[in-house]
Order: sequence, then structure tokens, then C-alpha cells
Amino acid sequence: MKKVLVSGYIGFDNFGDEAIFYALNCHLQGLGFEVEALCNNPNNLSKNYNIKAYYFKNPFQILKAILNCDVLYSGGGSLLQNKTSNFSLYYYLFIILLAKIFNKKVIIFSQGIEPIQGKIHEFFMKTVLKKVDYITVRDKKSLKYLKTLNLKADLTSDPVYSLVENCKILNSKEGLIIQLRDFKGFNKAFLDDLSNCLKSYKGEIKVLSLQNKQDEEICKTFVEILNSKGYKAKYIPFYSIERIFELINEAKYVISTRLHGVILANALKSKTFALIYDDKVKTLADELNIQNVDLRNYNQNELFVKLSDFFNKEREILPYRKFDWSLTDLKLLKRK
Repeated sequence: MKKVLVSGYIGFDNFGDEAIFYALNCHLQGLGFEVEALCNNPNNLSKNYNIKAYYFKNPFQILKAILNCDVLYSGGGSLLQNKTSNFSLYYYLFIILLAKIFNKKVIIFSQGIEPIQGKIHEFFMKTVLKKVDYITVRDKKSLKYLKTLNLKADLTSDPVYSLVENCKILNSKEGLIIQLRDFKGFNKAFLDDLSNCLKSYKGEIKVLSLQNKQDEEICKTFVEILNSKGYKAKYIPFYSIERIFELINEAKYVISTRLHGVILANALKSKTFALIYDDKVKTLADELNIQNVDLRNYNQNELFVKLSDFFNKEREILPYRKFDWSLTDLKLLKRK
């Protein structure tokens, strides 16, 4: 049995990345591969998925994992970027390069690749990616960027869409979910403005975290603001992928900051509004014509006007691209 090693932002209790790994693990095991992973919490991952897991910062475990595998999957998610830090970019590039040094097949899996800041950093990424066996990206913007670097890639979509195909989408939906995360430039006044935009909505409001460590404080603060103004609001932490799917599937309205909150709400046909904190959310909203407000250029009046339209007017949403496993399966199953 061949082994596939997955390198990604795994084990940090981030809903989007955990859902991507869940989908990938199920698919690879279904093809008969043994799956292993580099992650933040090997004990939990091993227990939850019954796989071999290695601590992502331990150089000896990294080396052992790469030597033991036949194929490295890097992704999905937004791994190859240095907006967060240069360390993040070079860490994932190092894993890829190490795998190629030991003559392993490497697949860049459904990544969102943002323009790298700094020509030197961009040069190193381009040099490493030229050595990989296959690249797929999840959005047209990433594809266009890689073409400017003369890197060949195929366009797919986000693997979380493959999980939606197994869901029965509810026809009768009710309630409002608001999913928040902290972001650069966040101002508590925004939460006050957001609460004032909901006056026309009558009913319970669920404030949802998709990564408790980062989202909990801002979500609980917003719940306090809502309840102080007479709304019925409660905080809901992320504790299982299945529960998040159920909650969003049940909701009539979803207002989300995080990318995978927007992806899931739109795919499950809940009426969706995006609060843009990052280019990747903007890219998705633009591709699918999802109504949004850019928090990086926040305008109070724009928020009021657009949320009023969101609750009271219909908007044509463009269909998303279904996830196609065959693109990577062909390369995975092909002999070197």
C-alpha cells in the first residue's frame, strides 16, 4: 500500500483547514492509500482519523515522514503566501523541496496562491514549484498569478465543496448565523454598527466561531452587544465539522468573515453575505457575485445600505465550480 503524506495547516482547530483534510483523507483512503500527516497536534489527529501523524515543527519527525511516504500533498488552503509571515512561506517550500530531494512525487493540492511580497521570496517560490509534479489551484486569481511566473497549473475549486455533495440541502431554512473573526484594523465600533444593521431582523442570532482560539473573544463580545440591545443571541464554538455543516444548512441567512463560512453557506443555499478581511474572501465573493463589504476599507454607510438590501432583496448568485478529484487522481495514480 502506497503512503501519501499531507502537509498543511492541520491540527489548529480551524474549520476550513480541518474540513479540507477531512475530505482529502476520506478520498485518499477510499483509493486505497495509507494517509499520514504533518500537523500541530499529532496525538489528536491520530486518534480522530486513525492515521500516523507527525509534529510539523520537529525536524526528525519531518524527515522520517518524508522518507516513509511515496507522495507528498501540499495543501489545500492558502499555504504559499507571506502576508502572514515569511516563515510560513519558507516552511511549506522547505517541505516541498525536501520531498523532491528524496525523489518523492509532489502535488500542490487546490491551493489559493496569493502574489508573494518581495521579488526574492517570489523567486524562491517559483524555483521550488518548478520542481513539483503537479499543481492545482482553487481560484482563477491564483491560476493567473502562476501563469505570470510561467508555472503550469490546473484550475479546480475548494475540496470542501466535495463534502457538500453528500449533504441533503434543506429547503426550509430559518434563523441568522453571523460568523466573525478578528482582523487587522478591527475596531469595536464596527460590531456596534453591525448590530444596528440587524434591527429589521426578528429572531434568534447565532454567533459562530470557526477557529475558537482566534474567534472566541470577538464573537462573545458581539453576543454581549446584541443581548444588551434586546436581541436574542448566543455564542456557538466550533467543535465538529459535522455540526458546522448542520448549523449552516439550517440557517436562512449567513453573514461570514471567514472564507469557508462563505463557501459553505453559499453551497448549502443559505442567503450569504461576506465580510471581507482578506483577498481570498474577496476573490470568492467576486467570482460568485456574493454581496459583501470590504472591512479593509470600511464604510459605515455602505454596511447599512448593503445589509438592508441583503435582508430585503434577492440577488443572483453564480454557480460554484464543483470539486473534481480526477485532476489530481490522474497524477497520483500515474507511475513516475
